[in-house]
Amino acid sequence: MADQQPVFDYTSSAPWEQVIKSYGGSEQINEAIREMVSSGKRKDECWEAIWDHEVRAFENDEEFREEVKAIYEAAGVNLLSVTPWTHESHVSERTGQRRDLSRWQARFDAAEWLHKVTSPEDARHVAENGDVGIVLNTQNVGAAIDGSLDRIDVLYNEGVRIFQLTYNYQNMLGTGCNDPAKGGLSTFGREAVDRINELGGIVDVSHCGKQTTLDTIEYSEKPVAVTHATCQSVSQHYRGKSDKELKALADADGYVGIVTLPWFIAPGEDRPTLDIFLEHLDYASSIVGVENIGIGTDFYPADAKFPRELLEYYKQHIIELGFDREKVEQRRIAAGIGEFKTYTDWPVIQAKLGERFSETQQEGILGENFLRFWDRAI
Repeated sequence: MADQQPVFDYTSSAPWEQVIKSYGGSEQINEAIREMVSSGKRKDECWEAIWDHEVRAFENDEEFREEVKAIYEAAGVNLLSVTPWTHESHVSERTGQRRDLSRWQARFDAAEWLHKVTSPEDARHVAENGDVGIVLNTQNVGAAIDGSLDRIDVLYNEGVRIFQLTYNYQNMLGTGCNDPAKGGLSTFGREAVDRINELGGIVDVSHCGKQTTLDTIEYSEKPVAVTHATCQSVSQHYRGKSDKELKALADADGYVGIVTLPWFIAPGEDRPTLDIFLEHLDYASSIVGVENIGIGTDFYPADAKFPRELLEYYKQHIIELGFDREKVEQRRIAAGIGEFKTYTDWPVIQAKLGERFSETQQEGILGENFLRFWDRAI
């Protein structure tokens, strides 16, 4: 990927192709999980173990590192925002995030072409050199700091730059998008926003409830991002943003990234296509402006490659995170949308943009819009 324009995607994790390749293929990873379960491991422990296995392979096997690099090159994405996360039920989210942050640091240390990106300048440099940059985020500041504002500094020192205030449920900062409570940004939440602003982090309200989103946009001294969401006026889903929220974001010079998850952008449709993704992008641009929209696919599609041995566990896990049980159980959670079936299919998204946006607008949506927003936000 030599001398390329920035192509940014909020993706949440490393590609599933990456961990599958570390085992040699889908059957091998499923067999490894079965063996772990037979030895007494819980499914949540298996999830963590397969990613530890991938990191060891990434550190020690140059051929595997090149295979991983080829995934990003085929996708044509050179800037990704990923979420350090935990699946282990017996550890705190704060502890689990630190564990996953250490995995990413191990990857950075092992590959000359993979970089921790902590500024817009870093991002542009990485893209120009044909490398891959990772912008670390947290999707639940409330859980990550566990009542201590000083821990925002700890996350920032470790390279986290995007700070989502809440996940789906209420925490000490505010209310999540699928919580029955309708509360707004708390006093402690305001203190957290102040600290993120002071450090030069990005305040993200993608999963926040409506009132918390509106309060945060109004309160923050710096522009606020919705890095990965949908437009409720196109498809009604609690992970979407209302016109009122989008207009507030526009008035505050904010940014909106649109997801490709089919059960978010096209709830109720059996086989949606990327046309619905374009509809969300187009609608967002009509309110916040085409110069303030981008892409946040949010989840690597894996289809049949997703480890069968973990699929039912994963469905239950995301139900516990606040997603609707009925919708989760009805959906192929790892499914792609249209021709976007695995992460290496990402070029079909770029091609789709050409149906509705000019070349200059496409360059903005693919990455320049996010980087210009990042400049404003710090």
